[in-house]
Amino acid sequence: MFKLSVKVEYGILAVLALSLHEERGAGTLSVRSIAEKERLSIRFLEQAMNDLKERGVIGSVRGPRGGYHLLKSPREITLSDVILAVEGLRESSVSSSKPKILNEIVDEVDTALEGHLQAIDFDTLSRRARELTDKEALMFYI
Repeated sequence: MFKLSVKVEYGILAVLALSLHEERGAGTLSVRSIAEKERLSIRFLEQAMNDLKERGVIGSVRGPRGGYHLLKSPREITLSDVILAVEGLRESSVSSSKPKILNEIVDEVDTALEGHLQAIDFDTLSRRARELTDKEALMFYI
């Protein structure tokens, strides 16, 4: 099955945090504030943020009010963009010594998965995250 690396999960959570922050019209967001809010390792998050910055997904501002920000609107950034930025391209899991049918099946699954990941943008993810947060806020326990 498809599995995300921890570094990719951190990258997705960081871009989601920046998307939600941008919606509020706020400026930049520090690695520390993202790490604290999401309960992530700062050191590992910084690695994911550096990859995202190198690949042009996010930008940074130095100084006391510095931090990170999106370089495109959340609507223009897809899950596929973040995964590729953080992890790069993966090799097929089927070797050339396997029967051709297995290679065809893996190629079909890869194509379908890539299409699905390209269809999910961070504007949509931000909306879904807000809905989940709103539902949790409405829950009460007796």
